[in-house]
Amino acid sequence: MLESSMLKLFLSEAAVASGLDAVRIHGGNGYLSEYGIERELRDAVGGVIYAGTSDIQRNIIARTLGL
Repeated sequence: MLESSMLKLFLSEAAVASGLDAVRIHGGNGYLSEYGIERELRDAVGGVIYAGTSDIQRNIIARTLGL
């Protein structure tokens, strides 16, 4: 349970950070739907919400560690 929560938290947060970096790198083109970068960021943000919010994952991790 601990490892899966840690993995979900790390991967979802890393995907959002990666998507934001891609948008920053591509500038204004990162917002345009024809390049697909905005879709990747939108999917990454959805992953944070649908996979169990980051706060819930943090709560599971803390409870498992006895904090």
